Amino acid sequence: MPNGFIVTVEQTPTVHATTLQEGDTFTLVGNDSPLTILTKRRHLQPLWLLGLEGHLSPITLRDEEPIRPLRMLRAFDLICQLCPRTGRRVLDLPVHGLPQAWVCDQH
Repeated sequence: MPNGFIVTVEQTPTVHATTLQEGDTFTLVGNDSPLTILTKRRHLQPLWLLGLEGHLSPITLRDEEPIRPLRMLRAFDLICQLCPRTGRRVLDLPVHGLPQAWVCDQH
């Protein structure tokens, strides 16, 4: 992907459990122990069954349950705001925030 700069907005300190994906790391509100998701599958509406790294038994979370994300890698296809160039960038949402705009290195 061409270089340039991305304008982002900070992600909220807590998000709903439904936004989690395999590979994400998070903590439960009121608990500082990091949890990394190995598997995620729907268990009964509105519950998710999460297999966690280092845990023998899975846990369940409600869709709307607030969690504190620590690592959420997401790929975004971005279009330069000044020309038709496109590129893909992987951002860690708790660290980098949500992308709003990208300007490539040609401008």
